[in-house]
Amino acid sequence: MLFSDLAEYLEKLEKTSKRLEITSILSELILKLDPNEIDIGVYLTLGYLRASYENPKFNIADRMMLRILLQTYSSPNRHLTEIQINELYKKAGDLGNVAYELAPQKKESNLSLEEVHKKLQEIAEIEGSGSQDNKVVKTAALLKDLNRLSAKYVVRIILGTTRLGFTELTLADALALSTGDPKAGAAIERVYSLHPDIGYIAKMIRKSGIGGMKNIVVETGVPILSQKAQRVSGPEEAMEKMKNVWAEYKFDGTRVQLHMDRTKSITDTQLTQTPLFSSKKVGFLIKTFTRNLEETTHQYPDIVSAATEQIDAESVILDGEAIGFNRETGDFLPFQETMQRKRKHGISETALEIPLKYFVFDLLYLNGESLVDKTLRERKKLLREIVKDGETIIVDDYIESDSLEEIEEYFELAEEKGLEGLILKRPEDPYQAGARSFSWVKLKKADKKLLTDSVDCIVLGYYAGRGVRSKFGIGGFLIGVYDPETDTYKTISKVGTGLSDSDWAELKLMCDKVKIDKFPQNVDVPKNFMPDTIVSPKIVVEIGADEISESPSHSAGYALRFPRLLRFRKDKGATDATTTDEIKKMYKNQKRGHY
Repeated sequence: MLFSDLAEYLEKLEKTSKRLEITSILSELILKLDPNEIDIGVYLTLGYLRASYENPKFNIADRMMLRILLQTYSSPNRHLTEIQINELYKKAGDLGNVAYELAPQKKESNLSLEEVHKKLQEIAEIEGSGSQDNKVVKTAALLKDLNRLSAKYVVRIILGTTRLGFTELTLADALALSTGDPKAGAAIERVYSLHPDIGYIAKMIRKSGIGGMKNIVVETGVPILSQKAQRVSGPEEAMEKMKNVWAEYKFDGTRVQLHMDRTKSITDTQLTQTPLFSSKKVGFLIKTFTRNLEETTHQYPDIVSAATEQIDAESVILDGEAIGFNRETGDFLPFQETMQRKRKHGISETALEIPLKYFVFDLLYLNGESLVDKTLRERKKLLREIVKDGETIIVDDYIESDSLEEIEEYFELAEEKGLEGLILKRPEDPYQAGARSFSWVKLKKADKKLLTDSVDCIVLGYYAGRGVRSKFGIGGFLIGVYDPETDTYKTISKVGTGLSDSDWAELKLMCDKVKIDKFPQNVDVPKNFMPDTIVSPKIVVEIGADEISESPSHSAGYALRFPRLLRFRKDKGATDATTTDEIKKMYKNQKRGHY
């Protein structure tokens, strides 16, 4: 397929907000893609080059793209200036649209999908001295070979602003539709939760039909979607629904999934060259991932080093929580201090200043075999057998009980220790990748002035600052929650409190990196809440509030009363946010007097 043909499909997708129509267009595209290019066609449709967990970053910001556009479309017959392109950008609000306006109207583009994909990969991989100039030259050369519609979408892919209003879940439905079995979407989603590479799944289905998915298995180096905990009104409801439970402490850290495989050679040479906490070089695969599939191996050299010493197994996938602690007192550190480990530079120094404990609570893979279908009881037994005692990796403890009183006492003990609360789990259940069910339930400590539980929301835009906040250029922001049924984001509140001066500055910086000219099709924002600056639904924040109320104004149908920012959740992706169904349950529980 020519890339220009793909661009035509992307344009069709941008012009509709109807989920069924989007699914139909995607299904048609999937059927037209050649079997050898279907994976990259699917990736590019999402704005990726590869699966999301290994997708490279272009490191090209708006300012550099303006420079690229100037170099691409200036010629002896058409002298463009930086001022002219900036003016176009101000009017269009999107650099993809600027490229569309500047590109020759009648130009044909004969580059294939694979050729454009290869050139984009080459641009993303440019590093080292002179890399910026090299990226400018190569990107400009690519844009010159594209027609205006193709240029529009290549610019957006590079900047990460494709914003077509759907996720991998919609693509799963489109894949099912393309096979003639629309009901197969649920089966595709289950496979995706264990092997989240929708391009690879599409290729296997095209090759062997739905039955081809049986060959897609859990493997080291490919993250599994994290199981999530359901919300309840309190211990009474939890025990009523779950009966017998394992109660584990809930730590205020960051979710870390560790992959180690001594049979696979390493792909990250940095780890072989800079063994921070050990004199040994790591010559085999070892990686860590966040709950939103971002690889974070470089951030946790202490966990990597400990894994090589403490894990007595050929290959494993562990699920756990990493939390920083004070080396002198042993006290756990607040979440925001732990998150300082999420950085690109000064990692060695930060790792020494903020040491981690990695509390492992699950084993998903062992010595070449997936364990997700085994019970938690079986998995935990195997976990204890393979993890040696040590300072960094600790197998999380628990109590087993069917007594409400015992669980309440253990919850109080968690509070005394300054922990977030408890996670209750059914010991006879398998691991439910990506699911949120009553297999796991969370009980969090209550602040009398707030809802018993906080709400994880997506930032959808911000409002210009007034008065004392005018110096920040931001005075409030719009937040939403996720509706997995429709794969959309819905508004729930505006927030203007709970932020320090540095928080306001940081939030504006984060927002400006992902600002866009209009909302994607899957963001439902009523006109009366339209922000001054629109951002792509990527930033997750934890919000506290006094209560939840019904709201005919917000698209979620509910609003948070007196919302305030508690913290930024850089470890979470947008689809990890609180769902509309959870908000509804929290509202009902609140009306029964549990808050």
